[in-house]
Amino acid sequence: MTSPTLSSLVLAVALLASAVAFAVIRLRLGRPLPAPFAEPRGSAAAGERWALTAAFLPWNKESARHHAPSYAAGLLLHAAVAAMLARLLWSLTGRALPRPVELALAVVLATGLACGLALFAKRALDPALRGLSVPEDYAANLLVGTALAAGLAACLDPRALPAFQWIGAVLALYAPLGKLRHMVFLVTSRRFWGRFFGRRGVKPAPHVPGEARHG
Repeated sequence: MTSPTLSSLVLAVALLASAVAFAVIRLRLGRPLPAPFAEPRGSAAAGERWALTAAFLPWNKESARHHAPSYAAGLLLHAAVAAMLARLLWSLTGRALPRPVELALAVVLATGLACGLALFAKRALDPALRGLSVPEDYAANLLVGTALAAGLAACLDPRALPAFQWIGAVLALYAPLGKLRHMVFLVTSRRFWGRFFGRRGVKPAPHVPGEARHG
């Protein structure tokens, strides 16, 4: 174990500030909603389970089932982001990972980076996606791509670790302020809309005789 460096201290402070910001947001959004008046037509618990499991499958997502390559690329990108964040947190311990683990992480991060760049290009070149995008979409994608590239470099060469930590600090400070906040609130938001639609009998989709059921 090595002594803390300036970059690791800055990263630790940024992660703490980010956690506090997310806690404040959660408190502001955590006000209880009025109890519904209508009688339930389904199960809120079943809707919640569906939202956290089967709803992620491509055939249950209106767009994903028609764009399988983009769906697969998105999965690989998100897996790489999770691995990158884990590597970033591990860097605070000051301990080196075994070389085979670093090389395996490098493969994961390189794959995710390639997928992220492909999705970025699709967003920029596809007229429909470009029309739906705002500048922050591009900024968030570029920041995540930069962090993946820095993490990849750190896995291949320990001398790149400080740069990875500096970029990770920027990512941590940005996350509560922009679209990247979904990486923390994904489960919370999924539980909310799952219970909302489950109670109303909308999700999981009610079975209609003679129709195929995907949900």
